[in-house]
Amino acid sequence: MKKIFFINTAISVLLLFTTGCADIFGGFFEDDDAILQKDIDKYYTKEQQDKANTAKDVSYISDEEKKVIFFCNLARLDGQAYVNAMLGDLKNSDDYYVYSLVQTLDTIKDLPMYYPNEQLCKAAEVHANDLKSTGDFRHESADGSQYYKRIQKYYKGKNTSENLAGGFDDAYMIVNILLLDQYTPSYGHRKNILSRKFSRIGVAIREHPVYTYICVQDFSDDAGDKN
Repeated sequence: MKKIFFINTAISVLLLFTTGCADIFGGFFEDDDAILQKDIDKYYTKEQQDKANTAKDVSYISDEEKKVIFFCNLARLDGQAYVNAMLGDLKNSDDYYVYSLVQTLDTIKDLPMYYPNEQLCKAAEVHANDLKSTGDFRHESADGSQYYKRIQKYYKGKNTSENLAGGFDDAYMIVNILLLDQYTPSYGHRKNILSRKFSRIGVAIREHPVYTYICVQDFSDDAGDKN
């Protein structure tokens, strides 16, 4: 499976959007989904895939949003397997950010799975719809409030964070752009996806008037489950 590394991004901490990219990691469009699944089957057992597919039976998000959670969980479950299955043609790249990602994923094993939460998905949906209506690309809500205040309105976790990715509605693209975190010295997006602090996630993918698509990921611990 050929994955072409070409990316042109504008990024700030915990904020990423992609422009002018016709092909990132080769992309997975149309029939390539089957090729990707073969690679996942090669490096992850059925039991591992079932464990990672925590959003399989929920009804409040789309299939592609479920895949976002699934791919995040595959990375958390076994980082080395993720490199082989999802980034195989890139793992020997001399690009600094690819090298950094491979090195990071090599240390990841058996992190807790992300479980979808309907309230967090609602928080993500509200923000994605706001960004769709305003054409903005930012973490602040339309009323000017910070992302954590918006999340707290829906889910009262103790630790929260948020990722934004623009330009694609394809889960493979979304997750790998955020994991790569090119030109983001803090690796904030990557750290959110691989954080031990979080175990709950909300995802929303919506159309966007400027960046074509926007994906919002909202993260939290499980403290809100008790509220």
